Amino acid sequence: MRRVLNQLVLCFLSIIFCFSFKTYITIHKFNVKNVMNTTSFLSSEDFKGRLTGSLENKQIEEYIKLEFINNNLKPFMGSYEQTFELVYPHKINKDPYLNITDNSQNIVKEFSYGKDYKEDMLNFKNNTFSFNNKNPLIMANNSSIQLKQNSDHFLFYTPTNSSLEFRSSFISTDPWSMCIMLSENTLSDIKKYLSKGYNINCFIPFINKNTTAKNIMGYIEGKNKDSNPVIISSHFDHLGTDLKNTVYKGALDNASGTAFMLEMMKYIKSLGTPEKNILFVGFNAEEFGCLGSDNFVKKYKKHIKDSKVFNFDMIGSDKGVPLCIMGGKNDSVKNDFISSVSNTCSSKKIHFNYLFQDSSDHKPFRDNNIDAITFCDNDVSKIHTPKDTIEFISPSAVKRCYNVSSKEIIKYAFDNNPIIVYYKEGLIVSALGIILIYIRKILLSNE
Repeated sequence: MRRVLNQLVLCFLSIIFCFSFKTYITIHKFNVKNVMNTTSFLSSEDFKGRLTGSLENKQIEEYIKLEFINNNLKPFMGSYEQTFELVYPHKINKDPYLNITDNSQNIVKEFSYGKDYKEDMLNFKNNTFSFNNKNPLIMANNSSIQLKQNSDHFLFYTPTNSSLEFRSSFISTDPWSMCIMLSENTLSDIKKYLSKGYNINCFIPFINKNTTAKNIMGYIEGKNKDSNPVIISSHFDHLGTDLKNTVYKGALDNASGTAFMLEMMKYIKSLGTPEKNILFVGFNAEEFGCLGSDNFVKKYKKHIKDSKVFNFDMIGSDKGVPLCIMGGKNDSVKNDFISSVSNTCSSKKIHFNYLFQDSSDHKPFRDNNIDAITFCDNDVSKIHTPKDTIEFISPSAVKRCYNVSSKEIIKYAFDNNPIIVYYKEGLIVSALGIILIYIRKILLSNE
């Protein structure tokens, strides 16, 4: 009887060992170095800031599409692409100016672009304006001048940190027609010349122009082919270049999230067939007000109403920065999906916090009552400036996000398959058990 029992235990341990070993050798280990290399590639000067509507942005669309195809992802609803229309800021071949003229149109003072003034990037509904103190619709305070001309609203302002490096997101529907950042000295000079009856003239060579852009989609088919997919997403666009061709590389925001998603795709793909479908999406035009994700939800809402969405935006900063679980503005810590993620953070002893804002691609999903969060290292010290480069991306922050998000994705997409969750433990325990049984067998045979 004891011999039979030993054989049964040995057989059981051997089965566990085989399954665990097979999982160990077939899994693509999540490689932080790959994430770093891809982040560096996507944020290189070659792609000129990946502005939606630009040639370089379209090159990134194709790059992500090829990654999906090369890793055998299937086209979602028959296509790897979702095309949508939008307005983007198109740079024209002219020089900017901000100057002061007298009543004979003689230039009294000319300001230097990039030093004294710079476009805010918010909107270019109208890119030219002139005014003087006879305009009845001028409002000024210590840090700004507001102007209304016909249906247009213009704004001069000095940034709080006095730097002209920051570049805002582009929102073509914003009430402001154009906003200009000024140095403190420039604002003071303009006020002085206004009080003396001079004219202020400004032109920025950007125009609002219609174009099309694409979201890129690919999925892993699950055992339940009719299931609403678990969605893993990131946005790949950024803010292009300024008029001096300074590149806003957007390494943290959001080359990092896109690189993270692509590496996660390889890891998830290697785990075998999930219980549910898993959809990977590269969203475009997030910097234009989440237009890509908004169009995606509008088109596919009935196919994703029961989905769980894991969005990645700014993954790679942990110098005193916690991993942020970002929900919608109306969410709270009591949200079941958010609570699940926070529990995983706690069990892993990971420093985290909550943020409830509609400031990334989870917003359209939450607006439609679809469970969605954004993982974010909420370090805003360098984003939307030329300083957001690969040198400031932290490998340990990338690993931290993987340790949490991978567990949650396996939970929802693979129903916490124990072979996937515990294969390392299974491999060690089963190997030790088999060794101990054979040692015992040898010892008994020598007695």
